[in-house]
Amino acid sequence: MKKISVFLISLWLLVVSSACSGSEKLMLLNWGEYINDEVVSRFEQEYHVRVVPTYVESNEGFYEKIDNATTVYDIAVPSEYMIEKMKNDGLLQKIDLTKLSNYDPVNNPLMPGVLGIQGAMFSGNEEYAVPYFWGTWGLMYNKQKAGLEEAVLANAWSAFFDVDKVPSGTKVGMYNIPRYAYAAAMLYNGLSVNEESSTALALAETTLRKREFAEWGTDTLKKAIVANNLDLAFVWTGDFLDVYYQQLDVNPDPSKVKFDIYIPEDTIAFMDGLVIPKNAHNVELAHKFIDFMLRPEIAYLNASVVGYCTPVLKAYDQIVGYQGDDPWLKAWAQANLKYYPKPLPTDLVQFKGTPLTNLSREYLASIITMVNNVKVG
Repeated sequence: MKKISVFLISLWLLVVSSACSGSEKLMLLNWGEYINDEVVSRFEQEYHVRVVPTYVESNEGFYEKIDNATTVYDIAVPSEYMIEKMKNDGLLQKIDLTKLSNYDPVNNPLMPGVLGIQGAMFSGNEEYAVPYFWGTWGLMYNKQKAGLEEAVLANAWSAFFDVDKVPSGTKVGMYNIPRYAYAAAMLYNGLSVNEESSTALALAETTLRKREFAEWGTDTLKKAIVANNLDLAFVWTGDFLDVYYQQLDVNPDPSKVKFDIYIPEDTIAFMDGLVIPKNAHNVELAHKFIDFMLRPEIAYLNASVVGYCTPVLKAYDQIVGYQGDDPWLKAWAQANLKYYPKPLPTDLVQFKGTPLTNLSREYLASIITMVNNVKVG
């Protein structure tokens, strides 16, 4: 991503931190590498507050921290199925949308795909989560592995699970969260990622045992492919774009990037949302933060670093509509058009993939046990 001097950023953050050391605090529970530090600094300066972040690596981590209530958080950023679970379990409070001047479907509309996911997952419950980022999952692959790109494009999920569909010696990585590993197995078998049955569970286990994974990881998967230590992995599209944009920082010519991602039609669609936990202390400031993140200029700035797709249509249009000569901004526009294409109003499907739903506690426990058994052999 485009960045200003590290020294200047450090100096700026030091000044803001010092100025805000005695100020009101916003306790933020977030994924790692999932917000632009400059956006945080601007919010702190504008509202004379301090944002205190805590990071988790999974949706289950969000639930655990909020449910335990050891620390009280004002804002959290879980994904759609965990938002559904937290709402059903009474861990979230409603967001007062009347306090959000930028939550405006006429003057500041959301992306069509975001509206599609909201309709599928949150119909009637939109007050519990405001979109933060959204996107898909895909198969990230190493273009330096001879024959792999052709195999992935031709075989999709079969390339991921069937050893005979990819070049010999292909090293494959699986995302180390049982819910996602189960979803990948369901997609390979042409079944719903949200199916609950003993037959589906057994089939998922058989499928996951078809492939000896070189690595079960999270953020490490994308980094291993970039380092040429892994050839193929199931990752968030935004994870791919994070390292893709880092490569463009070095050389803004996309043809020089030695890895890519294939996003099948049958994949996972996701939306992470800004939510306010039930026991939040600073509810008014939480509303200000949500409204701030919906400003098109802030959404644009945030997306310029994070790599996932902005939910704000005006910010997206600004990204893809760039007509200047800056090679990095050109490449950023091309990446959004390629990996997050905006559907036409006439398209029946407004987003690619299927959102995950909240599986029953018992079935999710069965998935966790099954995946752990697969991992130990």
